[in-house]
Order: sequence, then C-alpha cells, then structure tokens
Amino acid sequence: MADPETYGLRIEKKIDSMQSEIRTLSDHVTRLTFINEAHKTAGEENRKDIDQVCVRVGNLEKKSAAQEGGLTIIRIIISIFAGVVISACVWVGSSIIQSSRDDSVIKEKLTRLEADVAIIRGQ
Repeated sequence: MADPETYGLRIEKKIDSMQSEIRTLSDHVTRLTFINEAHKTAGEENRKDIDQVCVRVGNLEKKSAAQEGGLTIIRIIISIFAGVVISACVWVGSSIIQSSRDDSVIKEKLTRLEADVAIIRGQ
C-alpha cells in the first residue's frame, strides 16, 4: 500500500508543480498583456501626434505657397516698374539728345542768318 500513496504524492507534487508553472505563465501573460496595451496606447498617441504634425505641415505648405505667390506678384510689379523707369530714362535721354541737336541746328541757322544779315548790311 505504500506504492499507491507514493504514487498519489508524486501526482500531487506534479500537479502542484504544473499549477506553479501555470501561475508563472499566467503572470507572464498578464505582464505581456499590460505591456502590449501600453504599446498600443503609445502607438495610438504617436499616430495622433503624427496626424497633427501632418496637418500643421499642410497648413505651413499652404501659407508658404500663398507667400510665394505674393512674392511672385511683387517681383512682377517691380519688374514692370523697373521697365517703366528705364523706358522713361531712355525717353528723357533721347529727348535731351534731340533737343541738343535741335539747338545746334538752330544755332547754326542763326549764325548763317547773322552772317547773311551782316553781308546785307555791309552792302
């Protein structure tokens, strides 16, 4: 009868050992579940942060495009203004040159007329 008691004791020890291992595995699963949930929560928060950053970047890109358009318009206006100023300077310069030519032609004609008048008076 000693054998059945020993056998029963061994089974009880084996069952106790298996229960201990199951408890250890259960604790591991519980810890891993908490870790997994923490990672999942962190991942969701990171996704929200990334989405917010994407929205901000999109807004900044829109503002940058609007500013670039404004700068382009200002460049066009400055180019047109520079063209007008250059054209005005060329026109003033050509007017001055033309006035100088006209003055020299008038002076030359005046000199001839004075010479002719002097010749006529001298007769």
